[in-house]
Amino acid sequence: MFRPLVGMGMLLGALAPGAAFAKETEATAPQVSCYTAATEVSDDSTATQLCRGARSTAPADCFLRIQNEGALTQGQALQLCQFATSDNDPASCFLQAQKKSFGDDARLLQLCQPPVPEFLRYCPVYVQ
Repeated sequence: MFRPLVGMGMLLGALAPGAAFAKETEATAPQVSCYTAATEVSDDSTATQLCRGARSTAPADCFLRIQNEGALTQGQALQLCQFATSDNDPASCFLQAQKKSFGDDARLLQLCQPPVPEFLRYCPVYVQ
């Protein structure tokens, strides 16, 4: 009976350092990566609003691109990029539409903004 306990102790001892190592190499949450990138060109409040619920750095990437290349206010850039994903690039849409159209920015924002805010109207909001 002594030998199995010794073997179990050795096994647990071997696993413990690996568990500690896993905590040290934990990946950065996408919201944190997004926020860090967004704070380079915006204030904390805007970066927080932009990256809330982000699944990648796409909202920050979109925001940075629009701020560098576009003629939008910070609020408009936030509106355009807040729900950007790696599969949906509203910055490219806006910049292309702006070059090919004489439409005003408000219409181009509506054209290129990801559809997520539209779907949110139909989701129940639970307040506690």
